[in-house]
Amino acid sequence: MESQFDTVVAAYEHSMEEMPFRTHIEQWSFLNALGDTRGLSVLDLGCGSGLYVRKLRRDGAARVVGIDESAAMVDYARRREEREHVGVEYLAVNASDPAAGTVPGIDGAFDLVTAVYVLPYAPTFEALQGLCATARRALRPHGGRLVTAVLNPGFSTDPEWYRHYGMVLTADEPQREGGPGHLKAWVGQEVLDVDFFCWSADAHETALRAAGFDRVSWTRPEVSEEGRKELGDEFWANYLACPHALILQAEAGPSAEATAPDPQ
Repeated sequence: MESQFDTVVAAYEHSMEEMPFRTHIEQWSFLNALGDTRGLSVLDLGCGSGLYVRKLRRDGAARVVGIDESAAMVDYARRREEREHVGVEYLAVNASDPAAGTVPGIDGAFDLVTAVYVLPYAPTFEALQGLCATARRALRPHGGRLVTAVLNPGFSTDPEWYRHYGMVLTADEPQREGGPGHLKAWVGQEVLDVDFFCWSADAHETALRAAGFDRVSWTRPEVSEEGRKELGDEFWANYLACPHALILQAEAGPSAEATAPDPQ
């Protein structure tokens, strides 16, 4: 299926090296939230060009699968895999579709599900629920975790607030549940220009609990020590005061099938 991300593969791929906040705040905070992933089976929803899945595999995850609705992103990631032989599997799948959980090798196969900037692109509450349901179904019967970077429901719409970090976020005021927003980011000579949707903390938690996650927590991002030394505390002050993204973690216990008594 066509995706707004089909035309921004290069910008997305280069954003980690061109935008310091992605390395020193986003990646630092997200990987800290994941903890030790060595030996785990990990599914990444909305893997994009493969930035995170390649790192997780190189850091020791036993199996890593990335899925994305953008055929262009998946094609790029597969070409890199053919050259580099990292050991990541890629699938072109719309994770918000209820049928995503029936993809062979996905249902009940993972210890951990990750998703970086995926839930904000759910255009309807049903799509948001679909993403959460796919994540829950992908976890093993005994349960597991979803760790996701989501749009901060209280992000700043001041056009200058994040410009220092190479991006501008705009949205309708007052923001409404599922209301449209827009992200424009400058990545070197390229421009990342995409639409997103605004969901409250309550909407996220409702969708997660409906999917079967029973423990949900929010974490504000932090800056790495390397980032502080390289660019100074003043550089990061605006972002840390009102980050555009938060880390959302959801845990799930054993499924009903896993706890059902053996038939006599």
